[in-house]
Amino acid sequence: MNLSTTRATFGLNSRVTPVKAGTNGTVQIGENNETLTLSSATKIVSFDAVIAGASSLVVDVSDLDNTGSTSWTAGNAQVETATAAGTITGTGNATVVVTSAGMTGSPLTVSVAVTSGDTASVWAGKVRTALAANATIADRFTISGTTTAIVLTRKPLVTYTLNGSSVPIYTANDATLNVSLDNGTCTGITTASTSANTTAAVATAGANAPDLDGTDFEGESVGGLTALYGVFSKNSASSAIAATVNVLDTIVLPIGGITGVAATTTLGATDITISTASLSALVTVTIAGS
Repeated sequence: MNLSTTRATFGLNSRVTPVKAGTNGTVQIGENNETLTLSSATKIVSFDAVIAGASSLVVDVSDLDNTGSTSWTAGNAQVETATAAGTITGTGNATVVVTSAGMTGSPLTVSVAVTSGDTASVWAGKVRTALAANATIADRFTISGTTTAIVLTRKPLVTYTLNGSSVPIYTANDATLNVSLDNGTCTGITTASTSANTTAAVATAGANAPDLDGTDFEGESVGGLTALYGVFSKNSASSAIAATVNVLDTIVLPIGGITGVAATTTLGATDITISTASLSALVTVTIAGS
């Protein structure tokens, strides 16, 4: 990769249209964008990364890989299964109670209309439909199952797109999650006060930066940096993140925030650390150096 015209461009401005009678055209507020030429920068890399949990992405400047980063754990969703039993002998409503830590209104009681003669498979299907129709429950869980199984699968907290692939962020296991089944105004249901934790959740954690591997976008080895001249960070996620860049103080990137630093003289060549205190973040980082 042969570089030319490496530069940093920055500014803050807006165009305004006057609204008073007899005025027209637009006016710019703020200075024009400034451009700083980084003539000493001979190498540049840019990559996206997902950081989850109380984790850090460390850009090892010496060879432009992620040595020192928190190892990546993809995690998985929690799955809870309630099993219906008994044939309805008296028309009325079944009572289903869903408990989940942090869910609004938990425990939530859902009444499900059932009819005399409904087998366990039939009324289980009616329960699945009712749970899926409850906005609070459906916001947190995917409802599925066949025959007598009523299955709740915890949805990811958020799903990012990284290099064209989906990266779901899963929460930790919820030990309180439970689905109970009982008669309300109906009769015939065999009470099931507890459900089964079919699959325990594993929280997503660590730093996932597949393009930070010591190569440029063409797959050629970059060879590392001995000096930095410009660093740009963008947070596209739903939580604030902190970035520590060499001699700079820690910079907090708010939701959708950006930060950048550039200099004609070297900023140094120590590692760059980007971390989250909790939740997750999707960041774009561009580094220019030599």
